[in-house]
Parts: sequence; C-alpha cells; structure tokens
Amino acid sequence: MSLMHLARRLNSAIGDAKRAGNEAGAAIEHTNKYYGLRLLRAGLFWISTYAMSRGLLALWPDTERSVRVLIALAPVPLFLWFLWIWMKGVVAMDELQRRIELEALAFAFPTCVVILMTLGLLELAVPLNPDDWSYRHLWAMMPALYYAGLWRAKRKYE
Repeated sequence: MSLMHLARRLNSAIGDAKRAGNEAGAAIEHTNKYYGLRLLRAGLFWISTYAMSRGLLALWPDTERSVRVLIALAPVPLFLWFLWIWMKGVVAMDELQRRIELEALAFAFPTCVVILMTLGLLELAVPLNPDDWSYRHLWAMMPALYYAGLWRAKRKYE
C-alpha cells in the first residue's frame, strides 16, 4: 500500500469522523427544536431521582421492605413524565422527522432485545457478575442504541 493511498484513506476517515460529529450536533439541534428545555429538565429530574434511589437503596440495605419498594419506584413517575414530553415532541414533528424517529426506535428496540436475549442465555450458561452484566444496566444502553439509530436514519434521509 503506497503512502499516498494511506494518506487518502486517513483523510477520508477524518472527514467521516467530522461528518459524524456534525450529525451528532444536528441531532441535538433537532432535539432542541422539537422538545426544547422541557425534555432536558424532565430527563435531569428523572436521572437525579434514579441516582438518589440507587444511592438510598445502597445506603439503607436493612430498611423495611415496603420503604425500599417505594424508594425503588420513585423514579418511575418522572420517567413517565419524560416519555410523555418526548411523545408530545414526536406529535409536533413533520412526516420526515417522524419517520426518522421511527427508524431510530426500530433500530434500538430489536437491538436491545438481542442484548437481553443474549444476557439471558449467557446467564443460563455461566454466572454473570451482576455489577457488570445485569438487566439493570440494559436500560442505560437504550439511549445509546436510540441515538445510533437516529444517526443512521438521519444519514439516510438528510
């Protein structure tokens, strides 16, 4: 492989990385256009409540069971509020943006199901460390999968 060919491939890879960064910025701009700060605020409330819930459950392992259940369920209403704001944003989108959202979800959901199935089967075969590979970590993968699908769909349609 010649040095010129290698330099062209490197320049091409750098250009692809820059375009991916610009497209990620466009995805954030898209989010701001349809959801504004409402989605960010709801997401921050939900994530902070989730973190507090996890922290309290870790700090108070000997607390009464009913109190632990209430602490564990505390983030759920805020997550539902987050989803409601997100769905209102989708309703406000034009047809192309809705199609992009659908394709992002159509990528994220089955990919998550594959990961879930794989973890379930692996757990039957070998013991998995719950601190590394548990079902409670799967939800954190969903936004990354969604944004990967969003990036993929935006490249296709825009």
